[in-house]
Amino acid sequence: MEQNFIKTTDVSTAEKLSSLGFQRIDITNGIYTFLNSGKIQFSNDDIDKRKIQYSNMLSI
Repeated sequence: MEQNFIKTTDVSTAEKLSSLGFQRIDITNGIYTFLNSGKIQFSNDDIDKRKIQYSNMLSI
């Protein structure tokens, strides 16, 4: 099941996601939310997957 959003609370990870081309759609209470279109891929070297969460919920 594809998850529509990628979320992180880590500023460095959020900056990396932005630089890779992910569209930031929200920042609330220190949670950065990006659109996961599935068109942009990244490797474990690009992003520490322990610092991101995939979700279908836009907000908590």
